[in-house]
Amino acid sequence: MKIKRIMISAAIFLWAFLIAAVFREIVWHFFDPPQSVGSTVQTLSDDPEETAQKWFEEYFDRLKGWTVPYEYRIVDVQIDQSEILTDLDVPYVQLDYTVRVASANDRIVQNLELAGTDTRNVYIGQMVLSFEDNGDGTYTLTDRLRPVQYQIRTPQFQEERNMPQTEHYKMNTEEPMTYYIADGVLYVTYDSGENLIEVPDGYERVCGTENGTYNELLAYNSYIVTEEFTAFVAGNDLLYSMDQGETWQTSHITDWPSIANRFLSKTDSGYYVTIAVDRSLGNDYYATFYSSDLKTWTDVPSIESGWSGLDCVFWTADDRGYYARENVLWVTRDGGASYEMITVPEAAEVTADQGFNPFDTVERMYEEDGVLFLILGQGEDGDYVKGGVLMEALYRSEDGLNFTFVEEVADDTPEEAG
Repeated sequence: MKIKRIMISAAIFLWAFLIAAVFREIVWHFFDPPQSVGSTVQTLSDDPEETAQKWFEEYFDRLKGWTVPYEYRIVDVQIDQSEILTDLDVPYVQLDYTVRVASANDRIVQNLELAGTDTRNVYIGQMVLSFEDNGDGTYTLTDRLRPVQYQIRTPQFQEERNMPQTEHYKMNTEEPMTYYIADGVLYVTYDSGENLIEVPDGYERVCGTENGTYNELLAYNSYIVTEEFTAFVAGNDLLYSMDQGETWQTSHITDWPSIANRFLSKTDSGYYVTIAVDRSLGNDYYATFYSSDLKTWTDVPSIESGWSGLDCVFWTADDRGYYARENVLWVTRDGGASYEMITVPEAAEVTADQGFNPFDTVERMYEEDGVLFLILGQGEDGDYVKGGVLMEALYRSEDGLNFTFVEEVADDTPEEAG
């Protein structure tokens, strides 16, 4: 009888546990994350910081307790720093805070836009908030931004971005064969800068822009510096040397004007140049030209709608052409007769740790021993850094169609010259 009673008690306990688990899953299924923008907070204070802090406390209080699924549930949160920002027409408040979450659930990092720390289940976050006074003792949250989004909106940022200026950079001595610009002269080097060879009239032809300034930071895949072949796209010409800069020649590509990004590749069969030949409604439209002898150039067919807004173009040694816009690639394996679309996958571990995917733009591509490599950067608004260095993502592909994340790498853009 005693054993029977134990078994009955165990069964009752098991059923109770299962019912509780089912009930919990139902509650979690209908969980609705608390609203941020559009939500209100009641306070007698007209101090923006106090309003923001009260809203913050109420918001995160709704993420505590067993009714909240683990991908949102927190244990505790504290504000580490609060600051009123006055760069815009209305005040904003930046809150830096630390969150202790209820479990090691990767999704909470993304859902709450958090960044990891060295302490298990402890994360940090930042938000910039703006409120509207409703006149009845309540305030409505009208805007919630990340700090970088706020910075982009400031007049100082807009002024700097819109003001034409020539920026100067230090030499990238990590590359033994590269270019260098100083005092209005374009040089190439084949020994990490020990010897500099001037490119005749290169600064004006290669770096000049439409607004009268000069672009001294040439994009990867827009030039080639090797002992066998060195070349720059100079407007609608190719300026090149076959003897390490001792002599230079010009090959005329097209009569279409080059007005934006330029891309250059050398393959086993010849040379490919992609330049912007038209502009409409703020978009640049590109065409690709091929030459086997640097004397005559022919058009390479593009997709039906034409190319616009390209971030990178690269042709492999065996004449496969890649065209990138943000993190999407089109590849042709038949000289432009047809194209396939490839999406570069997220770096899942980085997204899980940061709460968002920082990498969204193909910066450059290169080939080593038949393996294709791709660098995915953060675009113009990137703010993901480690140790004060902007990070990028390195991918590789054995077949040229499927790319896998390898590791994070530091952005090797040369430092600005002082």
